[in-house]
Amino acid sequence: MRVLFTSSAARPHLFPVVPLAWACRAAGHEVRVASAAKIANDIVHTGLPAVLAGGEAVHAQRNRAEFVASIYSQEPWPHEWPVNMHLLNDRQREHLERLGNAMIAGAQAMAGDLVAFAQWWRPDIVVYEAVGYAGAVAAAVLGVPGVRLLFGSASVPRLELRDGRPLPAYSRLFEQFGVAVTTKAAMTVDPTPPSMRLADADPPWQGMRYLPYNGSGDVPRWLTGVRDRPRVCVTWGHTMARALGGAAAGPYRQAIDTLASLDVDIVVVASAEQITQLGELPSSVRTSESTPLHLVLPHCDLIVHQGGDGTTLTAASQGIPQLAITRKPDAEVPASRIAANGAGVHFRYQELRHNNRRWELVRAAAEKLLADEAYREAAAALRAEIERQPTPAQVVPALEELERAA
Repeated sequence: MRVLFTSSAARPHLFPVVPLAWACRAAGHEVRVASAAKIANDIVHTGLPAVLAGGEAVHAQRNRAEFVASIYSQEPWPHEWPVNMHLLNDRQREHLERLGNAMIAGAQAMAGDLVAFAQWWRPDIVVYEAVGYAGAVAAAVLGVPGVRLLFGSASVPRLELRDGRPLPAYSRLFEQFGVAVTTKAAMTVDPTPPSMRLADADPPWQGMRYLPYNGSGDVPRWLTGVRDRPRVCVTWGHTMARALGGAAAGPYRQAIDTLASLDVDIVVVASAEQITQLGELPSSVRTSESTPLHLVLPHCDLIVHQGGDGTTLTAASQGIPQLAITRKPDAEVPASRIAANGAGVHFRYQELRHNNRRWELVRAAAEKLLADEAYREAAAALRAEIERQPTPAQVVPALEELERAA
């Protein structure tokens, strides 16, 4: 069987694809992973065969800057908003439509090359991540099953739809190739553990264990030594740093200074550029440049992070408590699910910044997360729940059955 995996041109969308792609290859199937040149190096470092398709979507710089600013300037959205869409106001609905159109523009930039490759290589099945719409188009053009692979709680909203109908730009993706518009996948694969799901995925549905992949690298030796006090990991992900530059580090630098007053060691996991932007750090802080998060967290007792799905689920799979400080609507979703599970605390930065005692609250939360056994027990229970789900290797037969039935 030939399996074509596709991803939007961003690491947080590529990385969740990797475990299932490797499982298919280990089962003896031919695999290709396709995305734009922007993340070509990331694909190559997975060890999987890469296919480059198109480039980046073209946006006017002024419009892009304004849109990015709007993402990070939203006031807190309604609780669990992806399943409470009726609570959104007009501005929030407009924001989701703009975000959907941005994802569609990225798919449009890939679609021509991806379809051309697919017509030449002739995959038997196409697996596309939740907003990798070019993969859905390629599957439709070839008439093969298209499998939608979710990346966590925040992939629940269907950004390509508004009020249940396809956005015009989404329809045009299909129409340019002369195929019918489809919003239904042959199967949806969901790596979100049951207690973190907001809603059941569209049938047919297949659960899958979340296996963290955060890139390639090695474990710094100093992480593995004997410790005499707790260790806290601080990170704020790829997306925010790319969108906001140095400003992204602001709340997390303040959190580092706050945590440094506790009797803990701190490890900052970030890129070289992000680390430089932090300036001089307290003596209790060490940095681990571009180290994959899943290699760091087994040596930590708490993580402070931005609330992204990849970071949240990686920490959940390691069974450690979490303190999320979120700055945008999609990050509020997985962070709130961790808090609902009793495995962490969630602060919205939009609310913190108006509170004169905000860093006292962060310190108190960190102290409680480290001291209260209930958080560790809840985090361990969440890890056990993840480990009860079918592994990617156990999902491969479901893909094989789809191919046979096609």
